[in-house]
Amino acid sequence: MTRTIETVVDRYMTTVDRAVHEPEALNQLEAVFAPKATVQFGELPPVTGLADITEFYRNLYSDMADSKHVWTTTVLDEGTIEVRFIAAWRAADGRLGSQSGIEHVTVDVDGLITELQVLIPKNDGA
Repeated sequence: MTRTIETVVDRYMTTVDRAVHEPEALNQLEAVFAPKATVQFGELPPVTGLADITEFYRNLYSDMADSKHVWTTTVLDEGTIEVRFIAAWRAADGRLGSQSGIEHVTVDVDGLITELQVLIPKNDGA
């Protein structure tokens, strides 16, 4: 089971990075997410359903010129996959950005993501 979990997380991360240069790569999200999956990024409202998830990522990456994620995965006791990641990007206007965080991913028996929650640490100003 661990191999399936790692594969779906790897496919997810590489697909969203590819989408910056190849927007049509987002069509491959159907091989990553279950049809009624839910994605929630930090404080944003959850997005449910493959069509809305695809559109969410299309909007998220629409003004980026480049993006790269690095990550590690751990299967927690209850079966949730914890993904620790660092993302770096360059916007179309040249601005640079980066973010680290943790994702909690739930996978169904077919190896598709049913829930993905991105936990972004709050900046305490220190």
